Amino acid sequence: MMKMKERVEWFKQWFQLYKKQLMIGVLALIVMFIAGVFAFNYQLKKVFNQAITYYQENDLFGFEEIRYDLYAQQGEAFDAFLTQEALETFEKFKAEDMSYYEAIGIAQRIESFANKSSNIQSFQEQIEQLNQSRKVFEKAESFAINKEWEQAYYHYQQVIESDPNYEKAQQLADSAKRWWIQEILVEAVTYYEEGDYEQSLTTIEKGLELSPGHEAFVDLQEAVHVAITEGQKENKWTEFKDKITSSIQSGIENIQGIFNKIFKR
Repeated sequence: MMKMKERVEWFKQWFQLYKKQLMIGVLALIVMFIAGVFAFNYQLKKVFNQAITYYQENDLFGFEEIRYDLYAQQGEAFDAFLTQEALETFEKFKAEDMSYYEAIGIAQRIESFANKSSNIQSFQEQIEQLNQSRKVFEKAESFAINKEWEQAYYHYQQVIESDPNYEKAQQLADSAKRWWIQEILVEAVTYYEEGDYEQSLTTIEKGLELSPGHEAFVDLQEAVHVAITEGQKENKWTEFKDKITSSIQSGIENIQGIFNKIFKR
């Protein structure tokens, strides 16, 4: 029991004697730890900033010298930076602020610096897809300019299928479809006027497939059946056809208005 008390007393005396040195030692350890953390973070930031510099200067050789250290320490952060770069490149191309060749070139450069290239490849695929959609869109516009409405409609539909968010293509597809319906109506009425009722009905069916329940097609179909069974034709259909033809030439897309004016006045 006495020995234990002696040891405790000795320890107290020892602590009092070296208390100052111990506190200095502890503080030194804390300072060293903080300095080590600071130095480590500084090194991380230095490597990250150096990587960005190499990327901006397109210095792949310099980048290779730090690639291992970068991806061992800051890989996810740098890949996130490159992914954002790829996204911004795609958005610029989408907004037509950048050509296809510029966009795909930048995307390929970004991929060469990336650790997970699959993240960047998805943006390359989107750029390629949008570029193909634009080529088809240009073909559709060419058909529309030449008033080849059927081809224009189908080409616009191809664009929509590959890029559902292509609003302009959707609007123009709807417009091309309306013009195409007008052409089919004119064709169906022409066969009706000429007495080629079978061909008129075939053409009407084509129109109804494109626009189910379309009032003008349904009424013309009834008129054709009347002509077949009773041998009577309505002259109003000729007037209707002339109005439609005139509207096509003048660029007016109001079939229903013309139909109502002639048949429901």
